[in-house]
Amino acid sequence: MEQKHLSIFIPASILAETKDLKLRTYKVGLIGRSAAIFKVDRIVVYNDHSDKEEVKFISDVLTYMNTPQYLRKKVFPITKELRYAGILPPLRTPHHPTEKVGEGDYRQGLTIKRTKKGTIVDIGADKLALCREKLTVNKVMSFRVLKFGKEITIEPDKPEVYWGYKILSTYKNLYESIEMLKPKSDLIIGTSKYAEPITFILDEVKDSLKGSKRVTILFGGPYSGLHDLIDQREILDLEVNTVPSQGTKTVRTEEAVLATLSVFNLLLNAE
Repeated sequence: MEQKHLSIFIPASILAETKDLKLRTYKVGLIGRSAAIFKVDRIVVYNDHSDKEEVKFISDVLTYMNTPQYLRKKVFPITKELRYAGILPPLRTPHHPTEKVGEGDYRQGLTIKRTKKGTIVDIGADKLALCREKLTVNKVMSFRVLKFGKEITIEPDKPEVYWGYKILSTYKNLYESIEMLKPKSDLIIGTSKYAEPITFILDEVKDSLKGSKRVTILFGGPYSGLHDLIDQREILDLEVNTVPSQGTKTVRTEEAVLATLSVFNLLLNAE
């Protein structure tokens, strides 16, 4: 089965419902966890009339979650924004290994410094590793362990498994964020409680998914849905309600993300 490239768009206004830093951190954590469960490749955080600081906060928390535990203290300085990072759920994805590193393993590493031999990299082992290539310093990259002994040698490489998500913070509105997205998506899907229940248009959704390699799903915020943010006819290929007959007056964005991704996971894996 061909793996689809999946992107989701999240509004900064998901934080508007509370000023409590712990709750804000937890809300973002739910989105990051859902994204990892259902193999989202890219999370785009857009600005829907929110403060730019909220865009940055969401992006920082999601990036922190996606960074392996053995690199977090080196990549992220201690800040008040990440004060409650300890409550974030672990991703437990393949790029967050719990076992010790060995020859042939794939690891994410932080490039520390350049030398005459190449680049020194921290891959979470007992000692630093050497990559023979000259790489950009202070950057998290993926590597494969070539030799593990007195000296650890590695090369830039990435396995053919789910390897976490990428974060794109645009600080732009939804329309501009979609326009700047590279590469473009084959299929853009909007989610709304005003749309047709996905069960009513299931065949159309399945057919659209079959012909698409890059799928993007858009989510609105607590006070401004997609209908308030864009002209659906110009942007969307499909619009669906993935929580039909909801029992609550509202469905929070982090709840909509989990519900929607679980539905599309079933459809994508049924092909």
